[in-house]
Amino acid sequence: MTEVAVVTVLFGAPVVGVVLIAYFFTRLIRQRNELKAELYSKALEKGVELPPDLFGNRKLFGSEKKPKNPQRSFNAGVILLAAGVSFALAFAIAGLITCQKEPFVAAAFGVIPALLGVACFVFYAVGKKRQHGQA
Repeated sequence: MTEVAVVTVLFGAPVVGVVLIAYFFTRLIRQRNELKAELYSKALEKGVELPPDLFGNRKLFGSEKKPKNPQRSFNAGVILLAAGVSFALAFAIAGLITCQKEPFVAAAFGVIPALLGVACFVFYAVGKKRQHGQA
């Protein structure tokens, strides 16, 4: 019976935590949107012109969309590749120290962020090629 309680606490607590975080986050967003709508309606009533970037949403006011910066893909690629390689190395070293095979299985999951990093490098290369093609 105690195993069931331990499993319930181990898996239930994170789920409850995520639900609470999501609830308060959506509540915060809803309150912020209500305040924005109230400000906008009061400004319309008084005939005050609001600056287009007041709410930080340029698309709402019809401004042009900012071009994407390929450097962001490169930066994300570096971070993801480093995270994947370090994750895999940490578990591989743990497997060598403990002489067990399970850490090597966990080390294989380091390939996921590493490959995402490689994909970001591909996006970077494509974005750079498009920038040079348009210029």
